[in-house]
Amino acid sequence: MNLDNENLEWKLCKAYFSILEMSKTSKISLEKLCVEAKTSKEEVEKIVPNNSIDYRILFLKILISKLDKEALAELQLDIADDTISSTYDKILEGLSLRFEKYLQYKQSLKILSGNTKQRIKVFLEVFRENYNFTSNLLTLIEKDQNCVIKNLKSLALNIVFTKSLEIFFNDENKDIDAVIRYLDKYLSDMEDIGLFMGIIEK
Repeated sequence: MNLDNENLEWKLCKAYFSILEMSKTSKISLEKLCVEAKTSKEEVEKIVPNNSIDYRILFLKILISKLDKEALAELQLDIADDTISSTYDKILEGLSLRFEKYLQYKQSLKILSGNTKQRIKVFLEVFRENYNFTSNLLTLIEKDQNCVIKNLKSLALNIVFTKSLEIFFNDENKDIDAVIRYLDKYLSDMEDIGLFMGIIEK
C-alpha cells in the first residue's frame, strides 16, 4: 500500500472511531464516514470493500496495527540501553504499553465488543494482530530464538492479554493500574503452572 493510501486509511479509521464514540453504535453508514472524513465516496471505496456493510473489523484492525507499532517503538526506545530489567519486566512493560495505547479508545472498543458473543467474534477476527504483536514483542526482547518455542510463547502471552482485556473493559478507572496488577499476576501464574517453562525470568 502506498503512502497516500495509508494516510487515507488512517484518516478514515479516525473518522470511524470518532463517529463510533459519539453515536455509540458500530453500524455506521458510508455516507456518514464520507462526511466525517471530508472525503468523497470514490476515495472511501479505495479502502472500504464495496460489499462491506459492517466496517468495524476493517477499522479495528487498522487501529490495532497502528497502536501496536507505536507501543513496540516506544518499548524499543525504553529498553535500548537497559541492561538491568529482566525478560519478565520487559514483557510486562510491553503489554502495559499496549494497554496504555488502547486506553484512549477504551469506550469505542467496549462498544465494538459489547457482549460475550461480539467479543469472541472480534477476538477471532483480530487474532492475527494479537499474535503479530506478541511475536514482535518477543523478537524485540529476546532476539533470535527457536520458532516453535516462540510460537508457544506468543500463544501463552495471548492468553495473558485476553484475560487482562476483561479487566481492562470492566475497570471504571481512567488508568490501567488494575490491568497492570493483573498482568503481573497472570504472567506469574503462567510461570507457576509451567506454561512458560522458564521462558520468563524474574
